[in-house]
Amino acid sequence: MFAEIIERIEDFENIRKTWDELYRSDPDSHPCLSWDWLRQYLPRQERWFILALRRPDDADYCAFLPLRVATYRDKTSGLFCDEILMIGNHGSGRAGLLCMPGLENEAADASASIIRRENWASLRFDYLDLASDRTERLLDAFADEQFIREDGVGRESGFDVSERPVRCLIVKTRTGRNLRDCLNHRSIDFVFERAMDLHSQGKLDAAETGYRQVIHAAPKHVYARYGLAQLCTERGDHAEAEHLYRGLLSAMPEADKIQHRLGDALMAQARYHDASETFEDLLARSAHLGLVRFKLAVCLLAAGQRDAAIAIFRSFEDIASDDPEHLRCKLRSREAVSRLRLRSAMEEQRTAKRTQKPLSEAGRRSGEGPVAPAIAVRLLPPAALLKPSLPAGVSAHLHARPIRFDPNGSKRKH
Repeated sequence: MFAEIIERIEDFENIRKTWDELYRSDPDSHPCLSWDWLRQYLPRQERWFILALRRPDDADYCAFLPLRVATYRDKTSGLFCDEILMIGNHGSGRAGLLCMPGLENEAADASASIIRRENWASLRFDYLDLASDRTERLLDAFADEQFIREDGVGRESGFDVSERPVRCLIVKTRTGRNLRDCLNHRSIDFVFERAMDLHSQGKLDAAETGYRQVIHAAPKHVYARYGLAQLCTERGDHAEAEHLYRGLLSAMPEADKIQHRLGDALMAQARYHDASETFEDLLARSAHLGLVRFKLAVCLLAAGQRDAAIAIFRSFEDIASDDPEHLRCKLRSREAVSRLRLRSAMEEQRTAKRTQKPLSEAGRRSGEGPVAPAIAVRLLPPAALLKPSLPAGVSAHLHARPIRFDPNGSKRKH
């Protein structure tokens, strides 16, 4: 049989006529497999799909199997895993496979073949109080060494307030992980959102697992790569953060926020020359970024280019802006220039003392009386010049929590 996968409610609406014909002709059909019931149920589910089967010589479908995907985090491995559930077996004890009479085995085999190509760690059959040949046919397709079966108990809700236990059966991969060690493609966005939540809660190990699973399943998922890069920075792994940011920039060379974070990662590794070049390139196209301008000056200073650093600090005086961040950077730049001037004066004084004879010795040789000792001048430590305090509330590196990726950044907050 040929198979197509229906995942949009609009496509489901287009097959109503064929669905209703199969429903009337199938002796195992039941209300939870009716088109009307599913039309109400499916829009409330985030991740569902229907296997639509037909024979090569037929234009119309001869079988349907509605399924949905759920995702959980395995307690042992910490990995996010997917579970496939039969939608149409609610309360019936049947497989949920709607089929033209006489093609049940062929349809069950074809459905099992497609399900095996999906990525999942468990396949759940609920409400198995009644026997079903179709269910057994599907289960037989997962009887090899790759899978194990487990009995479970679910809860069936009725119209009253009580719930009765119902038997269910779960087919699991023997490894406990998804087939092919990869997320189901329908779960990628779900796991990414979960990873973001875990990241914001400070659960970095779990968040990292989620980010990496998303990247493995969708290598071009820029949001997951950006989130992982931020997490690496929080862990202090600035080299991997740099690697991730460079990969993102290769795909989006003019993404301001990514280039800003790359400069931060280089700065954190004390690669001040590389960081200053990164910040210079960013300022060349986004001159309004006050914090980047300030970081550029700090990097130049740390790289030994004091005159160039002073010039950048002073450039704030030539820029008119009422942006609060720019104003904070401007005040800190004035502070940095003042401290650099003081240090220069102290260095000149110390050099002058080295080039002239001590006055006390000259006095003793000439017979003059003793003179007052020179006042000791305490120089500012180099670290204070390297890190003139950054504007309050602004990190020199990354924000403390994950932020949504915006390739161009904001003109007011970076």
